[in-house]
Amino acid sequence: MDFNLPAEAEELRRSARAVVDTLLKHEPEFHATNRVPDIVDETLCRLGYYGLAIPEEYGGLDCDLLTSAAIQLELARMPPQFWPLIRSAVGPTPHAIIRHGTKAQKNEWLPQIATGAKRVCFALTEPGGGSDVVAMKTTAVRKGDRYILNGTKTFISNANKADVIAVFAYTDRSKGRDGISALLVTPGTKGFHISKPMKTMGWMVDGLFELSFQDCEVPVENLLGEEGKGFYYALEGLSEARLNVGCQAIGGGDIAYEATLNYAKERKTFGASLASHQAVQHMLADMMIDQHAARQVLFEAFWRAERGEDVRLKSAIVKVFCTEAANRTADRALQIHGGAGYISGMIVERVYRDLRVLRIYEGASEIQRNMIAKQLLR
Repeated sequence: MDFNLPAEAEELRRSARAVVDTLLKHEPEFHATNRVPDIVDETLCRLGYYGLAIPEEYGGLDCDLLTSAAIQLELARMPPQFWPLIRSAVGPTPHAIIRHGTKAQKNEWLPQIATGAKRVCFALTEPGGGSDVVAMKTTAVRKGDRYILNGTKTFISNANKADVIAVFAYTDRSKGRDGISALLVTPGTKGFHISKPMKTMGWMVDGLFELSFQDCEVPVENLLGEEGKGFYYALEGLSEARLNVGCQAIGGGDIAYEATLNYAKERKTFGASLASHQAVQHMLADMMIDQHAARQVLFEAFWRAERGEDVRLKSAIVKVFCTEAANRTADRALQIHGGAGYISGMIVERVYRDLRVLRIYEGASEIQRNMIAKQLLR
């Protein structure tokens, strides 16, 4: 760890690494069966990792942002399929409940999120609009003590396992972005349907889901925060989510780098170790440079966020640089492994496949570059 963490944070990071190193022993079983062994989630639940972002008063660990980042970096050395619901538990939905939820909403959901008893997800993207939030079509019209929700959300992860979903919809389209609100929707609500899974090339065991709402009646008390503030809650949540994606990218890059460094030392070619060849040495050096630089960019952003600074620009930089650096690391890792790296079940193969989506979700690299340029040209 290059960034000097406070002593307590460093202790928690080391503890997380030891846990991850133990759970990584189950990776071959996962590759053989495409099923995450039960002991993985049982262990993560028991050790409280679902409560990283939850305040102590609701049973969480209440980690500061730097500590949370350090722990997420270690968790991200595992296959992403090992901890998808923890990523949701440190994501925008719990943070929105913490910041903007009513006392009843906090009491109902936060203690159960902290223990892993209840799972969450975030539904913003639609078939006709992802990063363009204002283009959403979903509406929620208030009628008495209910909102009548109509519309479709797509590419939603963990929807099949979520107990509560933050859904964004127009409550007053005439106000533009100031007419978007957030609602907490629970499975089983009449008019709410979840599609069959859309299988992906990696990242999720179950795939992604489409959510449809047809005259779905949501109680008014399920409004999250203020009516008309949903757009701003979404942006707030996405800034933090992009920092978390940086952790996921770097953690994946780290284990690919570790595996490749060991492989290059052990693999013999032309009577010498693979690592003795200058071309390979240069690739290893570039991998180390990318991982080191990405970590510094990431921790600076988390440090500023912890101080209460506006990190929208920093989170965009993290999202672009960390995900692209990790993808470069994964590409070099596979190249150094040669044919062995292309075989299913190898660490570098799963990292190469799983990291690719990080340049797309939570705002594609191109969208982040637009945001960065807009700030520069003000």
